[in-house]
Amino acid sequence: MPNRFDDPHEDEAFEQFAPSEPAEQRTRAPATLSTNELRQRIMHRAVSYLSRREHGQTELKRKLMFAFAEQPFTPNEQFDHLEVLIDYVLTQLAQNNWQSDARFAAQIGKVKGERYGAARIKHTLNQQGLSKELIDETVAELAQSELQRAHAVWQKKFGAAPGNASEYAKQSRFLAYRGFSFDVIKKVIQGKDLDLDE
Repeated sequence: MPNRFDDPHEDEAFEQFAPSEPAEQRTRAPATLSTNELRQRIMHRAVSYLSRREHGQTELKRKLMFAFAEQPFTPNEQFDHLEVLIDYVLTQLAQNNWQSDARFAAQIGKVKGERYGAARIKHTLNQQGLSKELIDETVAELAQSELQRAHAVWQKKFGAAPGNASEYAKQSRFLAYRGFSFDVIKKVIQGKDLDLDE
């Protein structure tokens, strides 16, 4: 069964099939909301996303901006633009630990770490707009088990040393695509320096 981190946009796919409003309501322009009403709706939508899975702040902001882009509201001195209002909601969520970039990065590292190397995971974390410090911390933690994880991936896919140069190249390409370094790949395929009991 695919993991929910395989598709970072699964929520949008889910929402396409959610029950829609009656036809007569869809044709009407959305009512203008007060700032407080819109804030409450944004908060509700954000919590709904977070109840399905962890989100990074950048990803969550993008979803909320898209979801409420067409919603008219009456701005006030504090919240004169939609983005300011969404940033406020995101700050509240982070302060109350409903949303956490650190938790999001750790989950990606744990789930993807079972199948991918540090380079591939680092690329994924960069795409999610996480801070360099958080990415470096997550990758450094994964690096400690890189050789063991690469061996497990190789064992599941091949399970035997290559018999010729063509098979060696095939196994190397597979592990490289998964994001493992060439040094780790060489050790795994050649069976060198493997201490899998650590």
